Amino acid sequence: MVDGRQIESEPPNPDSLEGRASIALKALAFINVAGAVIALFPPLLPISVLHTLTFNLAACGLAVLEIIEARALDRGRPWAVAIVRPILLLLIASGIGSVLVGLGEGRIRVPFEAAFGLWAILGAADMTLVRRADRRSRWLVAVAVPLIGTMLFGRPVFGWGGLLDVRAPDIHGSIDADCRNAGADLPESVTVTYSWRWTRTSPLPNGLDIIVIGWSGTDANGRPLYYFDHDPESGRGIHSGDRGYPSIDLATQVAKDSAASWAWGVELGEQGLQPGRIELQLRRGIDAPPKPSPLVFTASYVHLGIWRSEPVTVTCSW
Repeated sequence: MVDGRQIESEPPNPDSLEGRASIALKALAFINVAGAVIALFPPLLPISVLHTLTFNLAACGLAVLEIIEARALDRGRPWAVAIVRPILLLLIASGIGSVLVGLGEGRIRVPFEAAFGLWAILGAADMTLVRRADRRSRWLVAVAVPLIGTMLFGRPVFGWGGLLDVRAPDIHGSIDADCRNAGADLPESVTVTYSWRWTRTSPLPNGLDIIVIGWSGTDANGRPLYYFDHDPESGRGIHSGDRGYPSIDLATQVAKDSAASWAWGVELGEQGLQPGRIELQLRRGIDAPPKPSPLVFTASYVHLGIWRSEPVTVTCSW
């Protein structure tokens, strides 16, 4: 320090550890920001908005730290020179970790961090530079660690099915049918109502949930008693007959539990995990069915293809 000002050294040798580190950090900062920009475009298949947002905020935050460290290295700042190896080791570890995490999720990721970090750390240290850690050194490392951790392990916390997502016990559903007190005669039509509410919510919900209402009931000859007639328009974000990613596979399995069924898609980005209500109207298919069996309705809520709610049922007997 001279007159309260920081003395700057000459820039490090470009082929030294510090020179390579500056180049690597700038390149990684560019990759992180570019990835965040690309994430602004809608993906082919929907993914968790919350996880995408937290990942890219962490990536941009890390890019800022990488630029700060790189510029400080260019100026030969002792505090930046002192932590260049720990920073590179962190990046190498994050690159290896990203590959392992990706393989565990069934995808392949290029470990840019590990590649650039290894290239930089194999350079010889520039011994003309002064190394002296201070609070800026500790601050930069302390902030970099949680940012890297968020990028590596954010999915189990912020992603679909993560710690912040809703669980099956958080939804409470009920089903009712207006044929329960019909007596011995089969009504010409039956209206079924399914209602649900949540005891907790999750931040920035998105994706498609599916509600499946199934029914079983035949006469003595095995013919179905009732057929789908129509369903009145439901609330905002609830679309009749909508079956899609990521809930379609589990919803299809749920539908197989009943002889017949109908489904509604719940766009969480529109509906927002608010209470909801749907109606289904069936019409009798046979005028005088012999020895009709009970008509059993079952409703299940499928969340993002991860879990299904405990089914609720109602039975109409004749």
